[in-house]
Amino acid sequence: MSGRDRRGGWVVVLAEAEGLRWVLERSRMAWTAASARRAERIRPGDRVVLYVARGAFHNPTRDESRLVALAEATTPVRRLRQPVELAGRTFVVGCDLRFEARLPERAGVPVRPLVPRLSFIRRKDVWGQYFRSGLVEVPEPDFEVLAEAVRAAAR
Repeated sequence: MSGRDRRGGWVVVLAEAEGLRWVLERSRMAWTAASARRAERIRPGDRVVLYVARGAFHNPTRDESRLVALAEATTPVRRLRQPVELAGRTFVVGCDLRFEARLPERAGVPVRPLVPRLSFIRRKDVWGQYFRSGLVEVPEPDFEVLAEAVRAAAR
C-alpha cells in the first residue's frame, strides 16, 4: 500500500454477493449515481476494505457482516463508459483496485468483534447503522484495526 499521508481509508459495503464477485474478479469497484459524489472523493493511493453485509447471501440469520478484502485504489473514480448492471442496480462510476489481501467470500473476518475497537462507531449497540451508507471514510487508527484483521486472516 502506498504511504501517502495515511489519512485513514474507506469501508466499501457490498450488499449483494453478485457485486462482491464482480469486484473481486475484475479488481474494480463501481458505485450507483446516488453514491457517485461520495465515491469521487476516493483518490489513487487511498486504502479500501471490502465489507460484505450479512444479507448479501440472502440468509441474514446464518450469515454475518464480514471483511473480505484489503485494497488500494489505483485510478481516480470516474464515470464508466458503459454502466454496469448488477443485482437490479445500475453502477455509473468506478475505479481500479489493487488487492493486498483477499479472503473467501463467506470466510472473511466478522465485523462485530472489532466494533469495540472502532472509534468512529460511537454507539456500539447500533454499530450496523454506521455502515448503512455503503461507503464510509474512517480515521487512520480505525482503518488499521480493520486492515490488520484482514491481513491476519489472510496469513
